[in-house]
Amino acid sequence: MMRRALVLLLVVLAGCPEGGTKTPEDAYAEAITQSVVGTGIGLREVARPTVVTAAPALAEIVCALGGLPHVVGVSRYCVEPPALRALPQIGGAIDPNLEAIDALRPDVILAQVKDERLFELCEQRGYRLEHFRIETVAEALAATTRLGELLGRQDAARAEVARLEAAFGRARAQRPARAPRTLVVFGHRPGDLAQVSAPGAGTFVSDLLAAAGGESCLGDLPGLAWHVLSLEAVLERAPELIIELCPDPVDAAKAAALRADWAVLGDVPAVRDGRIAIVSGSEVLIPGPRLDVLLGKLARAVAGEVDIGVGGDDAR
Repeated sequence: MMRRALVLLLVVLAGCPEGGTKTPEDAYAEAITQSVVGTGIGLREVARPTVVTAAPALAEIVCALGGLPHVVGVSRYCVEPPALRALPQIGGAIDPNLEAIDALRPDVILAQVKDERLFELCEQRGYRLEHFRIETVAEALAATTRLGELLGRQDAARAEVARLEAAFGRARAQRPARAPRTLVVFGHRPGDLAQVSAPGAGTFVSDLLAAAGGESCLGDLPGLAWHVLSLEAVLERAPELIIELCPDPVDAAKAAALRADWAVLGDVPAVRDGRIAIVSGSEVLIPGPRLDVLLGKLARAVAGEVDIGVGGDDAR
């Protein structure tokens, strides 16, 4: 299960260059756009375009727009909604099965991770490849709009964007007067707190945290959107609230073990005051139509809850 979570994090990290310098990956993405995507904004020449994707966020967005009938292949990590699990699998985001993809003869391939082999397959076969960078909330909403255009579901896309924006607006209106300095972490295994991964500025997690009423204690860090922190760095940042994101199921015993590991940092305000929230749910690393679910859970953590989604309690 941890491997699945790490792959999802790699998908989130894909396409996030440091600073403003154009990387080889950016040039590759531009080549995709120029050589494969073409000039039209949709697939109007196809009555019902068929789609494959290895990106869970893109699969979920397509389904949220009512596009499940378009989807003919997904990765092993595309599990929501459950109907996706019955579709043919085309490998993972970082190890796509080109033969499986080619056998499905899709009209369009949706991708987040840049893969030269996939680009070459599309160029050879004439498949349309659409690459998406989805790191922030704004990019997730833009991807929703774009997918609505591609699939001829513009009205559904507008409705979905409006639904999410309304949820963000309600959360902002209910924020506490004072925002606690918050550290959000991912990837901590019980008994091993040597290094943790944490979202900095420019990520959908930090966007949602701000909407929920928390202040990221990493917001000033430049460069990469996700950071690996040592215990010394956590001590120096002195967060008042620590939120652990767990994409896999967490029971009460595991939640207690995760929380107990932080005792080595007893001088950190969040540890001293018992403000370590465990937030569990399959949506926590997927910037798609369930952003509002994660937002609600983060708001509950900011408000003082410490076990959210633990033991299967996924109440919004």
